Amino acid sequence: METKRVLHFQGRMGKGGAETFMMNAYRNIDREKYQFDFVIYEEYASVQPYHNEIQELGGKIFVVPNPNKHILKYIKAVNKIFDENQVDIVHNEIFFGGGLNLWLASKAGVKQRIAHSHATTDGKGNKFPYNLVRPLFSKLLMTYATDFLACSQEAGVGLYGDKQKFINIPNGINLDAYRYTGISKQDMRLSLGLPSDAFVIGHIGRFETQKNHTFLMQLMQYIVESNPNTYLLAIGTGSLESRIHALAKELGIEKNVRFLGERDDIPQLMSAMDVFVLPSLYEGLPIVAVEAQAANLKLVMSTEVSIHTKLSENVVFVDLQDDMAVWSQAILDSPFGNKSLADLEAYDMNNTAEMLEKIYSNPGE
Repeated sequence: METKRVLHFQGRMGKGGAETFMMNAYRNIDREKYQFDFVIYEEYASVQPYHNEIQELGGKIFVVPNPNKHILKYIKAVNKIFDENQVDIVHNEIFFGGGLNLWLASKAGVKQRIAHSHATTDGKGNKFPYNLVRPLFSKLLMTYATDFLACSQEAGVGLYGDKQKFINIPNGINLDAYRYTGISKQDMRLSLGLPSDAFVIGHIGRFETQKNHTFLMQLMQYIVESNPNTYLLAIGTGSLESRIHALAKELGIEKNVRFLGERDDIPQLMSAMDVFVLPSLYEGLPIVAVEAQAANLKLVMSTEVSIHTKLSENVVFVDLQDDMAVWSQAILDSPFGNKSLADLEAYDMNNTAEMLEKIYSNPGE
């Protein structure tokens, strides 16, 4: 059997949730049957935490202009990829404009064209240029997709509407990596320069508007005022990173926030935390929330996160319109451990990889 090549339209291959999910899938899928290639935008060509691994696993990385800036150059570059490379399946993870990718794939003769939603909204807001082209991109996606996937019910409805059937694909992870880290909480805290008796809040996410870091810093200021031995581990990078650093200093909490950048030791970092907080403005079903629950952490999230993210007993949803006192109480109230529900086992990456293999081998079913 000839190895099929799956071209993933990803935009970037940093350590965001969708990218991490696809790397988890790539590591676990049968690579004698399916090889992954990735399309990323020029401005993210230097974001390379996974690039070496992709190439070692046999994948290719194609760098193209950003269609939001140079749509004609983008179309030309994508058509060139199709003309010069083997592409058996297109798997699109781009929310806004993904229909364009599927249309180009159809024109190039690619028979299986997968749409995959990882969020509940495209995050572009109510701006005129986006409002103008959004219906066209949506029509292209609905017309040219042969398979419809989503990480949650809300994410599927957010992209496809409530009439299109789609398959829920769990954002799979290596559950055991978070259950058995090989380091104690105290040793991990010592390595981070944290007091052994500190209360430690964790957050992982790109420093972009969606993740709501401004709110998180204001919440930390509120908590630290009455609980000065509270610390935040803020893990990730992004375009707003320097602004959030400055805000932490402005709010007088810079000593209580550890900005750790991108890290490869997420399971170990989670072992140092007491509670994981996710105040996102919108989400599908975030991988970091699955990871936190696998690590048996209490989880506090905004109500904008899918209710299906609750895969363990100690999960609290709080409305972003609620005041800081409500958020603070939700975070500081015991208990702080967690106990997974049976649903969490569906997020084992081996199961997810098997689901993807079945979809790749049975298009349109």
